[in-house]
Amino acid sequence: MARIVVMVAALFALVFPAIATAQDAPDEPPVRVEVVHGAGGWSATFHFPSDAQGWAFPRSNRARRQDSGWRELSWTVETDGVSLQRIDETDVLLADDGTVPRKVTVRFVPFADDLMADYDPALRFTDGTLALFTGHFAVMPWLRESQEMAEEGPETEMVFRDAAGPLLYKGQRHQAVTTVDDATYVVFGDPQPVSTGHLTAIIDPQTPAWLRRELLDFLPQTFAIYADRLGERAGSGKPMVLSSWAGPTPNLYSQGGSVLPGLLSVRLEGEGLVAEDASALQGVRWFIAHEGAHFWLGQTVEYETDADAWIMEGGANLLAFRLIEQVDPEYDAGAQLANIWQTCFAMSVGNPLSGASERRDYDANYACGTVLGMIAEGAAQTNGGRDFFDFVAALVADNRKDAGGDGTVSVYDWLGQLVAESGDEELAAQLKHFVYRGTDDPQRDLCAMIARVGRSAPGCAVVGD
Repeated sequence: MARIVVMVAALFALVFPAIATAQDAPDEPPVRVEVVHGAGGWSATFHFPSDAQGWAFPRSNRARRQDSGWRELSWTVETDGVSLQRIDETDVLLADDGTVPRKVTVRFVPFADDLMADYDPALRFTDGTLALFTGHFAVMPWLRESQEMAEEGPETEMVFRDAAGPLLYKGQRHQAVTTVDDATYVVFGDPQPVSTGHLTAIIDPQTPAWLRRELLDFLPQTFAIYADRLGERAGSGKPMVLSSWAGPTPNLYSQGGSVLPGLLSVRLEGEGLVAEDASALQGVRWFIAHEGAHFWLGQTVEYETDADAWIMEGGANLLAFRLIEQVDPEYDAGAQLANIWQTCFAMSVGNPLSGASERRDYDANYACGTVLGMIAEGAAQTNGGRDFFDFVAALVADNRKDAGGDGTVSVYDWLGQLVAESGDEELAAQLKHFVYRGTDDPQRDLCAMIARVGRSAPGCAVVGD
């Protein structure tokens, strides 16, 4: 049986351009959007606070499979004199003449398919539960003369209602949801969530029985361990996990999803996941553990600039490995870590790690961030720590906003913690040189650094000899 493995990486705010909104001009009234599900289907009614030649949707990415604008496949404008048009790569509500009416109603069928570099507009579950992404209802004024979106505009206040009953939002049930958060999902239907002290999870009931059983076991353990070792995550409500099952599609084995503030979506599909499979299980576990780590490294604390992305991505990598080892004593990350070291060696010759994002060498952030994390882990162990969790816990505790920090972890913060653990200023200087200046021999230099904290690593035995 042919298998196609699909892993969808997490999407971040940097994918989308920064937009100035009414948060910068608090006296400007918001656009109000009422999204309603009732006996007649789904509708979104836009109440615009001012006249405009058009209203554009900043998030207008194409549907991956159809390679077209997804709204034109699922939205119908009911208001006379207004149409939905695709202008270049932007969806726009335009008036036939003059300005757009202050009230516009759209009927839609939730679009539950993949987009290119954006979150799925809807996540559909086999029991009828459906989650809508809030960000796809946000709008900005459109300038007809210049055929472009305005640089500033009001924020969008979104109201969600379901005639059938309450909604699930940020881990809690509500009769209606009003929010300006354009980066989360609101859940419609009557799901039976799994709720613990550290998360709320919805797992599609048609998920293959063996995989559903593993998720019910692994998810609570993952978030309990993270909370225990790193402290409670910042933000309101409990973290949510939405795991959907797209069916046993022939010749496919697909596991992926995305991470949002306080919410992780997982999408599973393919006949390759129907029968119990150890490799598939480890892939699902690792994806959840890595993305779950971002609720702390990435949300409770953020990185300062793109040059520091390795702190979050490599950190989440190593936390995921250590977490799975704790949950499953038979798990051995040795082969994967060996590949990661070799990837870092290959991508670092003459290339400073700080420039990886600019070069689009994103794998370097993951691989070399993991390697540097193992050096930090060794430093923590020389100081009485158990593993990399102790190093990260100190960084999170010292820099989280809700404890008086600035909410970011810079390379300066990371190196400061390295010195605090190791007492080795020279090690910090060597690591800083690797990050900002690069090296012609990364194997020699990285192996020397990990040897300074009393550890060895894959690919370092020959150098040690």
